[in-house]
Amino acid sequence: MKKYFALLFVLIVFINLKSFSQSRDSLIKVYNNETIYRFGNSYIKGNEKLTFRDLRLEFNSPSTQEMYKKSKRRLLVKNIFSVATLGVIISTFIIKPDFKASVKFAIGTGLLGIGSLHFQTESSKYLDRAIWERNREILFNTFH
Repeated sequence: MKKYFALLFVLIVFINLKSFSQSRDSLIKVYNNETIYRFGNSYIKGNEKLTFRDLRLEFNSPSTQEMYKKSKRRLLVKNIFSVATLGVIISTFIIKPDFKASVKFAIGTGLLGIGSLHFQTESSKYLDRAIWERNREILFNTFH
């Protein structure tokens, strides 16, 4: 009699474990259709191409929204540095400086370019982390 109860218990546990687990096919479907990955300067979700602006609608948890906002702010600073770099280059043609001033303009352009690159890198890091967290949340249903 104990054997039958033990067998029944094992069957019930097995059935319950199977019902709570996510099937492999559904996980692959979610992975293929819901996760986002970077493709050059654009982002792909399923079969649709997303822009940076479109991504704001994809982040649902507060942590991923905050990372997206940080990425967006750093991208804005990067754009300001890029415009300033362009302004310095254009002003060198307008002013036509002597050699010393040309060197100073070149140094200024280089520093602004390095600043722009730094903020671009920081923006990418925050966005990549936000996408990674979002994909993990989608795959494993863990929202923070």
